[in-house]
Amino acid sequence: MNQIELSRLNEADKLIQEIAREMGLDFLQQEFDVVPAEKMLEIMAYRLPVNFSHWSFGRDYEIERTRHEHGYGVPYEVVFNSDPARAYLMDTNPFVIQVLVIAHVYAHNDFMKNSRHFQRTRRDMITSASEAAARFRAYERDYGIEAVERIIDAGLAIQWNIDPDEDQHHESEGAARERLFGWAKSTPIGGAYDDLLPSRGEPTTEKKRELRRMTPPEPTVDLLGYVTQHSPRPLAEWEKDVLAAIKSQSQYFMPYRRTKIMNEGWATYWHEKIMQRLFQEKFLTAEEHGLYNLYNARVKAHNPRSINPYLLGSALLKDIEDRWDRGRFGPEYGELQDASVKKGWDTRAMRGREKIFEVRRTLMDWFFVDEFLNREVVDALDLYVYVERERDNLYESVVEVTEWERVKLFLVQSLMNWGIPRILVVDGNYKGISQLYLRHEFEGLPLDDEYCRRTLEYVHRLWSRPVYLETYEPYLHQLRARLYVADDQGVHVHEE
Repeated sequence: MNQIELSRLNEADKLIQEIAREMGLDFLQQEFDVVPAEKMLEIMAYRLPVNFSHWSFGRDYEIERTRHEHGYGVPYEVVFNSDPARAYLMDTNPFVIQVLVIAHVYAHNDFMKNSRHFQRTRRDMITSASEAAARFRAYERDYGIEAVERIIDAGLAIQWNIDPDEDQHHESEGAARERLFGWAKSTPIGGAYDDLLPSRGEPTTEKKRELRRMTPPEPTVDLLGYVTQHSPRPLAEWEKDVLAAIKSQSQYFMPYRRTKIMNEGWATYWHEKIMQRLFQEKFLTAEEHGLYNLYNARVKAHNPRSINPYLLGSALLKDIEDRWDRGRFGPEYGELQDASVKKGWDTRAMRGREKIFEVRRTLMDWFFVDEFLNREVVDALDLYVYVERERDNLYESVVEVTEWERVKLFLVQSLMNWGIPRILVVDGNYKGISQLYLRHEFEGLPLDDEYCRRTLEYVHRLWSRPVYLETYEPYLHQLRARLYVADDQGVHVHEE
């Protein structure tokens, strides 16, 4: 990028900030770095500008590089939730696309500053990751690269099996036991309606002791944290530090996972608005408009093999804004029976902009899609379920499901629990001999058998004692129980 383009880009940055604030966006101070493609691909593969070393990051770098070289993955930008916010732009982007990306980044910035799901994440993660990388290098010198990689392997295998809202749970295990099992010595006098409630009776002293020894006191989704703190191996302090650093990064990135469709949709919605103003005010030329349209169409291209969050998220926001502007919400509209009246309904409520800012502040993808995806959006985007069929030695995508309710159900199920199987730590002292018992909460999709087996091998590596996983899967219109057992001989499966 030459000096003239850089000067013009700085001018665009200032103008975009003015337009964005005028439109109601509220963002943190923003910093940009223009970097070569190799650095951009490295950031994408390693997740952060500087991070600890692991073979999987090198693998991901090669995947990203191959995709980029063959034109399947063009990384326009990477933006991080920090204060000030940090974004990286690729130096090969044409000037008008750099402007598009800057507008896109300020909308991301607004989303991350104001969405409740980003409010509690640490905004010093770039510094934290750099410090962790230095500690990990020291561990490699002291304990060997293979030992460090083995513990990183295990931590990354369950990196998303954490409690994303852990900071809201300030209760210690001791306090939880007292809350759950610390019954009063004498039974308090009951209320007027106590006879309507089922009697649990006063537990025996032995039962109290048994319950108070339960670990965890109640089931928890924080598998990574629980294993780190309670492994009977026990884990060395440096191993705990490695696992804690992995967990910290997972907590940092969890809001991105929970709001991928909303976040990218929000940024796309606003960059289109801002770019429209820049063209109207003649800051950008007609020739640049054609290039912008081409790249923007690529960003929002429909893909039958996967959901495009830029396309779906922005379409839902536009639909919400239009419906709330015309008063197409609430009991009065919902109770309309006449199709012609419903089609022409317009109260000029003009509450659309207010509504999308409210949605941005409060929801995550799971509830966003469940509440607002409708027939009109599904049909407009050809948002159907596709399958791959072979035809004349070629594979083509064929529509399998078109009923919008079923499409919505499939999509919502894929977003439940932010796309991670819900695994509960039920008992860390199973049968009284420090065995680990886990339970998969079935939510419509069974566990992948091979992935499950490999993951349990890593959990067993951390725990060192037998690990059990109870799960259920559909079988002849019923749920069939399966029990995975990981021990020193490998992983075995028992069916009931």
